Amino acid sequence: MPIRFGMLGMWHSHANGIVREIAAHRQEFRLVGCYEAEADVAADRSRRWGELLPEVHVFDTPEELLRQELDAVIVEGRVHDNLRYARMALESGRPVMLEKPAGTDQREFEEIIDLCQRKHLHCQMIYLFRYMSAVQEMLRLARKGELGDVYFFRARLPKDLHDYDRFVDELKLYPGGIFFEMAGHVIDMMVAILGKPKEVTPLLGHHHRDKPGDFVDNGIAAFQFDHAWGIIEAPILEVAPHSRRIEVFGTEGACVIPHLGSGHLPNKNIQPIEVYRQGDDGWKTIELPAKTLHISDLREFIAVVSGLKAPDYEFEHDLNVQEALLRASRMI
Repeated sequence: MPIRFGMLGMWHSHANGIVREIAAHRQEFRLVGCYEAEADVAADRSRRWGELLPEVHVFDTPEELLRQELDAVIVEGRVHDNLRYARMALESGRPVMLEKPAGTDQREFEEIIDLCQRKHLHCQMIYLFRYMSAVQEMLRLARKGELGDVYFFRARLPKDLHDYDRFVDELKLYPGGIFFEMAGHVIDMMVAILGKPKEVTPLLGHHHRDKPGDFVDNGIAAFQFDHAWGIIEAPILEVAPHSRRIEVFGTEGACVIPHLGSGHLPNKNIQPIEVYRQGDDGWKTIELPAKTLHISDLREFIAVVSGLKAPDYEFEHDLNVQEALLRASRMI
């Protein structure tokens, strides 16, 4: 029997990919209904998703949705609303898939995790790069010690300059600007390899000469670990294609993902990763079949809530990621 999802919030762009995968795997998943506070957003998503899932109903209130027969809830609203939605779902007794980042207040997220633990419910963050082929290989190499002691992690995750005005409007409530929006993806990977940073130093700037204001459009943060540095860059001034890049350097090797991909947008069928091991003649390029985004997140969630496996990412990891992101965004 497919697991029955409800969706609180329909605003986030990643929700489109989730809905596509639910529609494509009806034997595994079912979307019972949704709720969205903004009428124009609800109308737009209903129109677009109606072709995939014409039976999905949009409810007038979250409470009405949560009175339906649901096994779990996906939270895909605006970032500042999502922890409230997550709390409502958890208090109703449903596990949650929570869109990134985990709200804007660390204490509130800690309370959500505490609620999960008290009610023995799962909350899984939706960081959609986690299950990309090259990311999985990078994490495997680092965790298995094949790169030796990792002493440097560097990532850049830019957004296109053409989207500048849209993001200024969407992110106006968040002091971290585009850095807060994007950096969590790669902080998630960095913490998976190096653990919780000891110190965080943000460098957040407004560098678009023709756009007045203080919107953070070019952010960098340095992260200090016991035996390593992390550097993360997130601008929204990018015009060069294929420039999302991750580099991991260790005492016995290194790996580079030369282009991470475009998140919820179409990706190439092959995702390369470049690897060097001490003693090799040079760098080797490994071409990995690209995985469809979102489906692995959904299947991971189902396996965990069904008791078939432990989660790939524990609560402590997610708390450390969120704290590092908020510190780097000057929001804590």
